[in-house]
Formats: sequence, structure tokens, C-alpha cells
Amino acid sequence: MAAIGLLASACGQPPLRQLEMAEKAMQRAAASGGVLRAPQICAEAQAALARAEAEIRVQRRKASWSRRYHAAEKLVAAAVEAGESCAAHAAAVEEGRRRRAGAALDDLESALGHATALARHTPDENIQSRLLRATMSLNEGRASFKQGEYERAGDAAGRGRALVGDAVKAADAFIDGYRANPRTAAWRRWLRATLLQSQKEKRTVILVDKLRRQLLVVRGDDELASFRVDLGLGGMEHKSFAGDAFTPEGRYRITEVRAPGQTRYYRALMLDYPNEEDLRRFRALKQQGLVPRRGGAGSNIEIHGAGGREQDWTQGCVALSNDDMDALVGLVQVGTPVTIVGTIPDGEYE
Repeated sequence: MAAIGLLASACGQPPLRQLEMAEKAMQRAAASGGVLRAPQICAEAQAALARAEAEIRVQRRKASWSRRYHAAEKLVAAAVEAGESCAAHAAAVEEGRRRRAGAALDDLESALGHATALARHTPDENIQSRLLRATMSLNEGRASFKQGEYERAGDAAGRGRALVGDAVKAADAFIDGYRANPRTAAWRRWLRATLLQSQKEKRTVILVDKLRRQLLVVRGDDELASFRVDLGLGGMEHKSFAGDAFTPEGRYRITEVRAPGQTRYYRALMLDYPNEEDLRRFRALKQQGLVPRRGGAGSNIEIHGAGGREQDWTQGCVALSNDDMDALVGLVQVGTPVTIVGTIPDGEYE
């Protein structure tokens, strides 16, 4: 009886269940890219698994009565622990890359929003091109992120962020240069005269800042309203002749208030462009050959509705959203002064 008990003890069973656990841990690690993300730990785990498998094979070659699996059990236990460690480290590294890629994409999206708003104040097509390419990088990164390709997502976010940075630098340079425009003296003169008139007469006036794409309604020392506007698709220059699609700059007044059905763009405030200063400038440019021989200085400049498009699209008019036009019409009347400048110089209006 004692011999039978000794034989049963000697035979035992190979720790196959534990071996399967170690193999599954290594499979999880492989799925998380363990070899690349935790190379040393996963190499040690793979070696531990190989030693356990080798010990089991050695014991299986022996006669059944002489097999000993105690060493194999220890090796398999070590392999399970090493495999779990490999999988955990790989998953942690993968999660870190996921978080970093997600944060980089979110940062790019936020930066794009800021840069797009800033670039709207510039006519530089290169800036718009950079932002378009950055948007494509963001979309590419989002797609890669969704597929679990976090490194590619991070790379795409990096490319997009660099493009946005270049666009912002170019936009800042344009804005700084525009603020140093030789026309600043005229803008300052017009603004001071208009604001002084408003204060003396307690009269409502309209100020349009082309660079900021902003229309202000002011009465005395009070700002009654502020609206975002779209401008002429020609760019930021001062209107010179009919058809150039630039928004004019100068001191004007409302000559007519048109209701829905009386104008193409919902509502309209007609302006007295061209004024005498505009005509003098046009004649001077014509003598210098800087405007077409045929045609005039242009006309039919309005503040009208159908705006709110966040892009410049008019033929030189100032466009507001229809809701904003409803609000604006309630604040002004025929004769209300309208001053349009390239930008309000610092210190001229607080």
C-alpha cells in the first residue's frame, strides 16, 4: 500500500491550467504591443514561459512513475506573474499613449478654433491653406485614434499643431502690419469727429471696425450694441472703384431704411457712398491710372442682412445676421452717422 501511495505522489499532473494562464497573459501583452512598449519586462516574461514549457516537456519524457512537476509548477507560477506584469505594463503604456494622443487632438481642435477666428481678420490665402491642412490632420488623427492607432494619431496632431502655429504667426504679422497702416491717421480723425458729434448731440452713431469684423452702436459715452459682421470679399483694402468688392472707409450717414421685401438681403440701411472725399480720391486714382478708365467709384453700399456667415462675401457692403439687423434697425434712423474704419486705433475708443 505504501508503494502505491508513493507512485501516485511521484506521478502528479503537469500544471497545464496555470501554463494556459501565463500564455493568455502574454497574448494580452502582445495585443497591447508589449514587445515594443515594455520590452525588458516582456522579454523576461517570455523567457520565464519558455523555461516552464521546457521543464514540462522534460518531465513528460520520463516514465510516468518518475515524473516530478514541482519545479515546473514554480516555473509556471513565475511565468504567470511575469506575463501579468508584461501585460499590465504594456496596457499602462498603451493607455498613456491613448491619453496623450487624445489630449493632443483636443489641443489641436481648440487651437484650430482660435486660429480660424483670428485668420478671419486676414485675407492671406496661405494662412487659410495652412488651416485647411491642419483640419485635415485633425480628421486623420481622429480616424487613427478611433482605430486604436495612437502613435499615428499623435503624429497627425503634431503636424496639425505646427501648421496652426505657422498660421497664427502669419496672422499676427498681418494684423500688426495692418495696425501700422498709413491710413491710421484718417481712421483716427474720422473716429474722433464721430464720437465728439455723438457726445455733443447725444446722438446715436454706428462704428464699423473692418479688422475686428465688428459693428458698434454708440450714443454719447454708452455702447448700445455690438454685432459681428461680414465684409466685402475683395479683402481689407479701401474701396476704390465699382466692382472691386472692397468695403469703403470713411464717414457716411444712413439715407434710407429698407424693410423686408424692399431689398435683396432681408433689411438694409442705405449709405451715402460715395461721399465727396471718396470722389476726390477716385479722381486722383484715375489720373494716376490706378483704377479702370471706364466705370465709377461705385454705389449702393449698404448695411444689410443675410450675414452671420463668418466669411467675407459681399460686394463691399457690411452684412449682419437677420436677427442682428432687426435689433440694429430698432436703434437707428435716417441720418444716423456711420463711420467705417480699417480698425479702431488703440486708445480711440474704450
